[in-house]
Amino acid sequence: MSSNSNKAKSLAVIITMSAACAISISAQTHAAMKSLRTKSASTRQTAEAALERKQSAADTDMTAGADQVTEVIPGSEVSDPVRTQSGTTVAAGVVAEGRGETGRVTSAAPQPAATDTWQYQLTPYLWIPTISGRAGIGNLVTDTSVSVGNAKVELNFGFMGTFEARKNKLIILTDLQYSDIATEKGNPGPLFSSSRASFKTFVFDPEVGYRILDNGKGATLDVLGGLRYWHLNADLAFRAGLLPAVEVTRSRSWIDGVVGLRGKAALSQRWFVTGKADLGGGGSNFTYQLFGGVGVNVGKRFALVGGYRDLNVNYNKDGFLFDMSLHGPIVGFGIRL
Repeated sequence: MSSNSNKAKSLAVIITMSAACAISISAQTHAAMKSLRTKSASTRQTAEAALERKQSAADTDMTAGADQVTEVIPGSEVSDPVRTQSGTTVAAGVVAEGRGETGRVTSAAPQPAATDTWQYQLTPYLWIPTISGRAGIGNLVTDTSVSVGNAKVELNFGFMGTFEARKNKLIILTDLQYSDIATEKGNPGPLFSSSRASFKTFVFDPEVGYRILDNGKGATLDVLGGLRYWHLNADLAFRAGLLPAVEVTRSRSWIDGVVGLRGKAALSQRWFVTGKADLGGGGSNFTYQLFGGVGVNVGKRFALVGGYRDLNVNYNKDGFLFDMSLHGPIVGFGIRL
């Protein structure tokens, strides 16, 4: 019994020691594995942080100030290097999040063309109007309704043109015209055999405007306001009939305030329609202007415009009458300066 008891005690001691060793080994193994996992996670975080810093530095180089990217192929597997203005070359393919995948390069947004500068356009034009209405000096009044193309109409001299300056939405517009026209009319009435009317007209329209609509597709609308200055020299000659011949000359100058609208719409990349309308008064009883036309762009700097224009004024003060409508075809050639 004693021998068996000693064997049992020895076996119990061996089992206890084996269990203790197993527990110790397991604990040490667990601690070692935990340490390895911690080190692995720390190493991965360090690598990811370094990669993010490198990515941030690359993005900064690509988008900073003068180093604007000028060429990029988004989403391509392999793309050409992108050269910045400072001479630094940045690879267009960037490894994303350390996974070895080629990422999409986002370039800086393209800078729009500078609009904060003055833009200028000069448009000389030729207007061939029909003159219709009444003109008079004192008690001598004649009716006129003839075209410049009529054989009885003389266009001695004429100059016509517009000049426009625009900065962003601000517009400065001037229209200047000078003409020397004479007309001959038979049978003006029972008292005279014929009459001749000569008009030297100088009209100057300085206006300022604001662009209230621009859809970016060629459609614009401007509101305009300004002055219309008239200087008119009229010479009326009546040939002898029942009464002897008489000739009178008088000149007048006046200023009208005018307001109006001007619009333009693109029909295609080359063709467009345009129009202008205004009205006013002050120096005269009433004045208005209507214009509509079609244009075609010729290259980047030139445009050819053709249309129809009607300029009307009613001035009747101090024995001087000029109630006329000048209307007819017009053609102009725009030059962007």
